Order: sequence, then C-alpha cells, then structure tokens
Amino acid sequence: MVAGGSLPSGSDPQPRLRLLIDTNVFIAVEPYSGATEPKLIPAARLVRLVAENGHRLFVHPATVDDLAEGKDATRLAQQIAEFGKYSTLEESPITETLIAKAGASPEGSNNHRDLRLLAALHAHAANYLITEDLGLTKRARRAGLADAVLSIAEAVALLESLLPREFEPPPQVERIAAYTLNPDQPIFTSLRSSYDGFDEWLAKVQADSDNRTCLIIRHGEDYAALGLLKDEPDCDYDFVQPVLKITTFKVGEDYSGAKYGELLLKAIFKIARHTHAATTYVEVFDQHSLLISLFEDFGFAQTEHRTSRGEFVLAKSFIPANAEELSDLEYHRRFGPPAIRASRAFLVPIEPKWHEQLFPDSPLSKVYTAVQPTLPGMSQRPHPWGNALRKAYLTKSGIRKLQPGDALLFYRSRDTSAVDAVGVVEDTLRSQDPGEILTFVGRRTVYTPSDIATMCRTGPPLAILFRQDRFIEPAWQVGELNERKVVRGWPQSITEVSHEEGLEWVRSQLAE
Repeated sequence: MVAGGSLPSGSDPQPRLRLLIDTNVFIAVEPYSGATEPKLIPAARLVRLVAENGHRLFVHPATVDDLAEGKDATRLAQQIAEFGKYSTLEESPITETLIAKAGASPEGSNNHRDLRLLAALHAHAANYLITEDLGLTKRARRAGLADAVLSIAEAVALLESLLPREFEPPPQVERIAAYTLNPDQPIFTSLRSSYDGFDEWLAKVQADSDNRTCLIIRHGEDYAALGLLKDEPDCDYDFVQPVLKITTFKVGEDYSGAKYGELLLKAIFKIARHTHAATTYVEVFDQHSLLISLFEDFGFAQTEHRTSRGEFVLAKSFIPANAEELSDLEYHRRFGPPAIRASRAFLVPIEPKWHEQLFPDSPLSKVYTAVQPTLPGMSQRPHPWGNALRKAYLTKSGIRKLQPGDALLFYRSRDTSAVDAVGVVEDTLRSQDPGEILTFVGRRTVYTPSDIATMCRTGPPLAILFRQDRFIEPAWQVGELNERKVVRGWPQSITEVSHEEGLEWVRSQLAE
C-alpha cells in the first residue's frame, strides 16, 4: 500500500540454547512471599533474554528434591507450583565415566543431586548449566564440564552476545511498534480515500506488530512520513529470497522538499542490509508517477506483475547479477546502497562542520545540535542534504579526473583524520556562475547561495553530485591509509588513489 515491531526475520538465525538452572537460580527467579533474592535482577534479565530470543529454560527433578529439604510446607507448596511453569528434563544416567572424573556421592545427598545435574550436562540434555554454587562449579571442572557451567551473570553475558546487532535508523527516523500507530494522524487521510478497507488493514498490521517494521518521521506531533515493512518468506512473486516488502511508503503532503522519501529509503536499505534481504519490492498505483520515479531512481524496476487492484509491482535486487555490462554508476544504483565497484577511487578532504551537515548519521559525527551554532540561520533539524542519499559537494580543487561511478572516500580532516563515508560520483560541473551551480546542485548541498557566490569570486569551483553508499566502521585512520598506500601523508585536496596496491586494498574493504 503506497501513497506513498521487530525487524523482519531475514537476518541470520541465532543459535537456540537449552539452559538448565540449578536450585539457587530457580529460587532467585521465583522469590517466596515477596522476598527479594540477592540475584533477582540478573536472574530476571536471564529469563527475559531466554523468552525473547527463543531459547529454552529447563529445571531438573533434582531441584524438586532440593526444595523438599525445606521445613516450610507453605513455601514448598508455592515453589512446587512455580516449578510447574518450567519444562523439566528427564533423568540422565550417571555413567562410570562421569563418576571417575567427578567422584561418587551417596544417593539422596546434596552432592548426589549435584551429580544428577552434571549427568544431564554430560549427556547433552542441556547446552549449559546455570548455577551460583561454587562447589558444583568446581566439581564440573573436575568432570571436564567447566566450559558448560555458567553463573547467572555469565549466562546473561552469553545471551546478550548472541543478540543480533541492533538496527539504528538514521537521524529523525524512529522505529516504533506498529501497535502504537495513531490511526487519527493526518497522514492516513489520503490512504483511507485511496484504499477500501484501510482501517481494517491497519488493525491487522497493528495486531501483527511483532512481524512488522514500522518507521516514522515526526514533525511536532504529526507523522511527516511513514514506512511499513514486512518479510515475506511465502512471497506470491518469483523473487529471490529473503524478500522484504514495503507495504506502506508515505510522505505527508505538507512535508515535501525535505527529502523525507530518500530518508525513508535510506532506512529501508539499511534494514535490508541488516537482515540480508536479497529482494525488496513495493506495489504502486500508476498515478503516483513521482513516487515511481523515486523508486526507479534507486534501482527499483517494474516487473511483469500487477496486483488485483491494478498496481504496478516494482522490485529491487541486492544481489548483483548480469552486471558485467553495467557502468559503475548504474551498478551502484541498481544494487545499492551499498554496492560499489571502485574502479577508481578518490580521497575527498572535508572539514568537520561540513561533514556534520552532509553526513549527520555518520558514526564519526558529533551530536547534530552541537555544531549547529557554527552555521547561522539553520534550524536544529537535519536539512535535506543530510536526509538525502543524493548529495552535492563543492570544492576549489582543480582536479579534472572525476567521472560518473568513481568512488569518493570522504576524509574528515582536523579532528579525526579518518575516512568514514563513501560515495559514488553522479555528475560534475565546473562553473564560475553562481546561478548555474545553484541550479545544478539544487537542495543537495550544505552551502548557501552566499557561500557559492563567494567561492565563485576567486575562480570556478567544482560541484560534485554524488550518492551516499555507506559508512565505514571502524573508520580508516590516516596512518592505515598511508600504510596501505592509499595516500601519502595527510590529504589536503581531492587525491586519486593511484597506487595499485592501495586501490586493491580499498576494493577489498568495500567488497560485499
């Protein structure tokens, strides 16, 4: 649906673990009569991580025997009831091999109950045993099972390390749960008029919040732009999986000119990379010609498919295929961002104040508002050039080699002395006519008309139109750039990466 929760599940699956908790961990998680156990907070975190990420938590019959040793019948009854919330492992045989390593214990003793837990671990009934019992931990070490026994804190750290890397949207874009969408927002008015049954559809989206990605851009209390996504493992079209569908893409009528469409696409492409999507697609009515042009400009192509409502189906692949005949620029447009060949590459020094404006979502950028006072007359919100994927850069460099498709390695000078942003040249213009340059760069550049006029007084500046491809993490420091023969010394003006060894290193780092 175009008039414009959780991430799609196309990301690499994480391992699902079977975790066995000891009696002391069970008691920490299930405190008696309102009492707060010392390990309650990390134990609660453990339970939450298990539940949210598809792991399984088990108890063992030995724990029931442990609990039965207590003198308080009321407490025992409560604990036995709480025990029923967990899956229980069956007893595993205590083998002679295990006894030889861990030692024997009299049946019915506390030590024997520990041995029963180790037997479950030894038989691979669980991946890990979680306990705060130092004696049990030492015995597991003697049995050669030390690596499979964790404290609560260690278990929490392990599960956190398995979490997928958090998706961070670009500045201004918020990721919210679909069920929190406000259906009374003005942005939904035109959608209601264009689609029969819109409210029923939106209710389904909200009910399916866990399987939707909802992106919004706010302007005050209003939604200025909205994007809804879902993964489609059972896509009706013959697209290469994993498939990410853009179900709604809408920029409010009062917010054109701020490049919010490109900002939403920037977030969508970032999600596609994060989840390893192979294809993304969108269904659009033909009357939305400007929107179709936007999608096509970023590599979406009309397919042979049509929906039952007569919408075009536009699809974009992130897997390069039959690309030999494509120019470097078309390669990037078709399969990126990020997608770059770097047949040629150039370092572009950029001062921090302009870097902050042009790349507000860069890992090297400081908090945006911290640099705003240095640029009089600008608001506190990122401007179109910061939102956009298509940007412009002006320079007094005399270089004449730049061609469409060349890779631009933006080198932030002065403070960080590192490359962290990569672009692809679209077009260039050298002119001493401020009006001609303003027409050429449009709303892509950080420079004001006054800035451009000043630059033109001392000779024709070079205007470079480019597309943002990616950010580099960690950034390439100047020392490494010199060591890799990407550049000599400290770049002072636009410099081609002319050394073949340096260019090959750049290509290898940018290879997808």
